[in-house]
Amino acid sequence: MQLSRTIRTFLMGSTCLGLVAAPVLAQDGAEEEPEARELDKVVVVGSQVVGADIEGALPVTVVDAESFEANGFTSGEDIIRSIPQLGSIGFGAVRGGITGVNAARGDVASFNLRSVGEGNTLVLINGRRSVLHPITQTSSFDGVPITTTNANALPPGAVDRVEILRDGAAALYGADAVAGVINYVLDDEFTGAEISVRAGQELDDGNLSNFDLRGTKGFEFNNGLTNLVISGSYSTRNGLLAQESGFNVSEDLRGRAPEAFASDLSLDNRSSLEVLPGINLNGIGSFHLRPVDLVQDSGAVVGVNECGGRGFDGNDLVLNDGVQDLCFQSGSHDRAQRVNRLFNRTLIPDNDRINLFAFGKHEVSDTMELYGEASYYYAKTYRQWEQAGILSNGRFFVPADYYYNPFGPVTFADGRTNPNRLPGLDTSLVPEEGLGFELTSLRPVDVGQRQIEVTNDSFRILGGVRGEWGDWNYDSAVLHSRATTEDVASNRISTPLLQASLSLDTPDAYNIFTGANPADPSSIDDQTVNPRSSIDPFIVSSSREAETTLTLIDFKLSNPAIYELPAGSVGIALGAEFRREELDDDNSAIFDGSQPFIDPLDDSLAPGEVTNLSSLQGSSVRPDFGGERDVYSAYAELLVPILADLPLVQSLDAQFAVRFEDFSQFGSVTKPKVALSWYPIDWLQVRAAYSEGFRAPSLVQLNLPDTSITTSVQDFSEGLLLETGDIDSGPPNGNYILQTSGNINLQPEESENFNAGIVFTPTSNFTFTADFWSIEAVGTVGVLSDENESRLDAVLRAEGASNPSVTRAAPDADNPLGEIILIERGFENLGQRELEGIDLAVFYDLDTDFGNFGFELNAAKLNKFDQSPSGIAQQIVDFGADPTVLGSAVGSALEVEFFPEWRGSGRITWDSVDDNWGASLFGSYVGTVIEPSVTDSDGNFYEVEEDLRFNASVVRRNLVGEGSSLRVGINNIFDEDPPLADEAFGYEGELHSPTGRYVFVSFSKTFN
Repeated sequence: MQLSRTIRTFLMGSTCLGLVAAPVLAQDGAEEEPEARELDKVVVVGSQVVGADIEGALPVTVVDAESFEANGFTSGEDIIRSIPQLGSIGFGAVRGGITGVNAARGDVASFNLRSVGEGNTLVLINGRRSVLHPITQTSSFDGVPITTTNANALPPGAVDRVEILRDGAAALYGADAVAGVINYVLDDEFTGAEISVRAGQELDDGNLSNFDLRGTKGFEFNNGLTNLVISGSYSTRNGLLAQESGFNVSEDLRGRAPEAFASDLSLDNRSSLEVLPGINLNGIGSFHLRPVDLVQDSGAVVGVNECGGRGFDGNDLVLNDGVQDLCFQSGSHDRAQRVNRLFNRTLIPDNDRINLFAFGKHEVSDTMELYGEASYYYAKTYRQWEQAGILSNGRFFVPADYYYNPFGPVTFADGRTNPNRLPGLDTSLVPEEGLGFELTSLRPVDVGQRQIEVTNDSFRILGGVRGEWGDWNYDSAVLHSRATTEDVASNRISTPLLQASLSLDTPDAYNIFTGANPADPSSIDDQTVNPRSSIDPFIVSSSREAETTLTLIDFKLSNPAIYELPAGSVGIALGAEFRREELDDDNSAIFDGSQPFIDPLDDSLAPGEVTNLSSLQGSSVRPDFGGERDVYSAYAELLVPILADLPLVQSLDAQFAVRFEDFSQFGSVTKPKVALSWYPIDWLQVRAAYSEGFRAPSLVQLNLPDTSITTSVQDFSEGLLLETGDIDSGPPNGNYILQTSGNINLQPEESENFNAGIVFTPTSNFTFTADFWSIEAVGTVGVLSDENESRLDAVLRAEGASNPSVTRAAPDADNPLGEIILIERGFENLGQRELEGIDLAVFYDLDTDFGNFGFELNAAKLNKFDQSPSGIAQQIVDFGADPTVLGSAVGSALEVEFFPEWRGSGRITWDSVDDNWGASLFGSYVGTVIEPSVTDSDGNFYEVEEDLRFNASVVRRNLVGEGSSLRVGINNIFDEDPPLADEAFGYEGELHSPTGRYVFVSFSKTFN
């Protein structure tokens, strides 16, 4: 797919201006300020050889603190979104659709370099690992729980620069660096003092605003032998409700869609779990009770003649021609009754954040230095969400004498006349003592929104010693880091307590037959509320608490010139590391299975039989779990100058590295890396690298305990046996239990990574880079659907065996193999992926009489994202199943939902000759993707439009004395809305931001 006309126009126009971004690309691909080119010598990521010059050998991008401020970034997520090589953000505070307790929904953003998936990018802080975010989340792409480091734990104001190594680095830093390494470098050399303040406000929609305060102080003691840097920051954000966003106030997206797609009902994302109750009246049938004056989707009003359905007319229960103001409807409802849940949903949550950092070092001698780091992060987010509807696994029975039961007794047990029994009920169907019912659906909106408060905190302590021993450099440290998350949802509903309220025969009972607005039945705003005195007795809070820890001990030894060759010095690095990773996930007793719901009114249950392992309405069971592992590793690296000062070989250098890692769960692995750098002439470099990676299964993928739901499935074995179906379509089996758990026998994913590129620098102020990359991963982790577990059973039965994951009841006349009653599944190594892409960058700067102009352009093109099955998934396909039954595990994902072909960013800057004035224009681009769930009448997929946004700022330096800086900026200058997508908030939150036009002002001052 070619670049869109919009982005091509932008790039061509910018180039013709001859302007240049302030960050200039060094020959190694690193983005740096012109006045700070010494960063070339201090880039940490890419080599463990201290003092070695590997300039140009590896594709490294550097984004510095000045860029964060000039580009208007307010969070770590903003930094991630600005780098084209980083893919979709699966974890994010503003990502649409984050609803349940199984989601990471606090102050969190994930890393996904090359779009390979979270968990394939290794994140370092000052060159050493960072602790993982405690809350895991199921990937919307492959259904597998994943982990990530939290990008928001290190906001822009706390970071000196971010280094991105864009090729695999498993041999140097750890086998999980499949896609590359991101290194956050914190400033430990600061002297003097600095204070800065920043405030911002969205202009057009709602009250979104931010305020940030930061201060840093450097100290020197012992005649300069001891240095200490302390930094702290506080930020607060006032969030945004969906109804304030201006771009989407309804889940029914049909009115916003292009005409060709406006009739596709999949764009109507309103919930089918309506406000009005659904009941299963004992011995009679299932239906909803609705008023007859509800406005339908067509605009017409429901009439008495339109009540009933599917051969059942609830009005037959009532003598004398029925009840004129009540409609008994069975079956599906009119689309107008679907609930618009965006009415009071939080789009961008309120957020408070604190970051504290301290760095110290003491020079023991000319050859030895002690150093230490300490950091603390705290954040709290607040959001609200609508009440969950009662789901199929949340049903329960209500007794006949429930006070508001329209089919209740004529008189209560104490002789009171029942005022709520419908008049004229046919007593042959509804006896005078009344009928109880099963509550099959309900959305109790008058209870109010669920309030969600998520608290994240983490600390990191490191102590080490480094120095020189002869010609050798050594560095050893001990690190301990812990992160915790507490996710508390208040104003939740307890199933047993709600049932208790619906068992009362007095007006104190909660009335479920209220709530709809006839003029707008999709409204989630209850028009006839129950008093809080009837609501509060069944209200509870629930929580999910999780903790991760990382303990690390390492020793590094290097020498930049261990041996001399004709072409130069050979450098070497050796190292060893031990680390322990731990995870603990603890959930409220109300939904972790320890306090299950047992319906005392369900006669079908055996004594003690559990109705639902979760007693929390709207949440399935989530058992507590934990895990830990130890990893021992050792590595070696050589930097070898092969040739130099020859015709067409100004230099030819190689990097060789190998790493051994031993995991406590599944043994050891050894992974190599080879990189070459060739300068045929001094302004042209050719570079290439090959490496292998090894992604260990996460602790949650290994240790997740059983979770169960009740659902239905097709029985493909029976279909093949009775010739009533085939491997693609089988007869229905009915309800059964689907059980999912971790797999302690899961094997690691293994990968190969190849990079090749050029760096073209014809003049000192112009650089062009182009890098091709490819990643092949085998044994990628996935989970078979229940349908495919049933298919696998058919495949194995054809071979004379059966699927041990499928449990059947005893055979009978209707089920010659026995009905499926249980499917137990775990995560499996199911497939393989092949990704390819190209990175392009242009950097140019120009000094004029008007000042320094700069231009920077970065683009990432994804050429391939192909997936094919392996293992048991391949068995199913080989048997004859259509590969599409494997879902996202097969086929091309290129330009589908989360994987645009093109992403890019560009920046134009200007600094005055006296450096007192400066300006910046930053643009970001995300290409088109398709929504496979939305089609037109010809079967064409809906295309989510490209997204192009601009931020601009102007800075006045030395305004109130030397070291002062006042900046005024505006983000999303043209107030672009995120492109329409078939998602919960109407946009693809993993790719696009919902923030509108936003103005900010910042002031900073440094002191000696």
